[in-house]
Formats: sequence, structure tokens, C-alpha cells
Amino acid sequence: MNSIVKDFRGIKCPVNFAKTKMVLADMKSGDILELYIDDGSAIKNLPGSVEKEGHKVISKEEEKTGGWKITIKKS
Repeated sequence: MNSIVKDFRGIKCPVNFAKTKMVLADMKSGDILELYIDDGSAIKNLPGSVEKEGHKVISKEEEKTGGWKITIKKS
């Protein structure tokens, strides 16, 4: 199992979701993606979109510095 970290803060919806899909496409089943995104529409839309793609959102943690850390397990 591998773990990848990507920082997509500053990238607007839906581009951050498209970038997330590209990263997940290159990962193996069971790999973990730690994703940093902005507050606002990104945290409202991206986790649900990832789950609709069949992946599991393990956690969503609000960062003290602003934004969110989302941990995703590739299906």
C-alpha cells in the first residue's frame, strides 16, 4: 500500500476534482491519497464526487491554517 500527498489548495472546482481523478487513476487499489483543498465549494463537492467514483473518504479534517485535509482510499 502506498500513500500519496497532493496539495490542491488554490485550485478551484471542478479542476481540483479532475486533478484528483487523474492522481487516483495512477494509484493501485488500497492506496491512500492525502489531499489538501480549500474551504468552500471544494469541501462541499469533492468528497461526494470521489465517493460517487467508488472510492472511500476515510476522513475530512479541518486545518488550523485554513482548508481541509481529506484522506481517500482508492477502490
